[in-house]
Amino acid sequence: MKSVGLGTYALRGGVVVALLAGCGAPRPIGAPGAIAVAPGQKLEGSWMRADAKSGDLLYVSNPGNDTVTVYGYQSRKLVGTLDGFSSPAGLCADTAGDVWITNEGEHDVIEYAHGGTQPIQTLDDGSEQPSACSVDKTTGNLAVLNADDVAVYSDASGSPTLYSGGQVYGDYALGYGAHGDLLVDGGSYDNSQLIAFAQLPPGMTHLKQVVLSKTLLWAPPTFVQWDGQFWVVGTQTLDWFKITRNKGKLEGYTVLSPTSSTVQFWIASVGGGSARGNQIVVTEDDPYEVEFFQYPAGGNPFANIIDGLSNPYGITVSKASNP
Repeated sequence: MKSVGLGTYALRGGVVVALLAGCGAPRPIGAPGAIAVAPGQKLEGSWMRADAKSGDLLYVSNPGNDTVTVYGYQSRKLVGTLDGFSSPAGLCADTAGDVWITNEGEHDVIEYAHGGTQPIQTLDDGSEQPSACSVDKTTGNLAVLNADDVAVYSDASGSPTLYSGGQVYGDYALGYGAHGDLLVDGGSYDNSQLIAFAQLPPGMTHLKQVVLSKTLLWAPPTFVQWDGQFWVVGTQTLDWFKITRNKGKLEGYTVLSPTSSTVQFWIASVGGGSARGNQIVVTEDDPYEVEFFQYPAGGNPFANIIDGLSNPYGITVSKASNP
């Protein structure tokens, strides 16, 4: 069993027979002459296509074989693989296109430049097992989700300030809003069957409980993201909430179908527009897949990715810098 945050996955058995005369160790997926890689099989080094940096990139963490695979967002083709992690979990990207990877098994968070193959910074998360992250576009602060608190790294560097409270435990997901407010979800102290929410407004010293107008059950786990107008929470059914003074009012919803095992999602702006009214990409672990949907329309996926995935978990989009 491999545990990532509060989501536990039973790694599917599978053996890929690729005995080739004179063949050495397997090459990275997608590289010239690559061969298939079974779940749990380690890859050999990181690689990236030379032209990868020129476009928007989709990053997906794969705790099944401890890699992060990288795809051209528009082409949906594998353009690179980052290796050397231990249970990589949630991902996030900042306004410069740098990508942060929560490396749960090694208790740290690692930063890569857009299209880069070598870390440019590693933040020590102590004895914690970081499972998700988000970057505040207003300050550059990096919030990292731990089991019972949130670690906020000022300007995404140095040592963190820890925040807790809000009647939330066993935190599952978090995301920054438009004005530096942070939304966190996890288990409820009041009812173990429900998902609880808490918010960290700018300048506060602890999380404050948020009560939503719709009750959300613990299963499946719930991801959160700001879409430019509303807070979006959920997995298959994505509910939109407007949160004011620690109360969340349901404003609508999106249904993604036919999905059976959505893990996390990322709402992406396309063509320079706002996130709302564009696309949403989700990771699926049964079967291993990334699916693309119109957002907020939802419905059936219009495209998918299957190459290079092994228990896909975290997902984020890194925007190419404007020339």
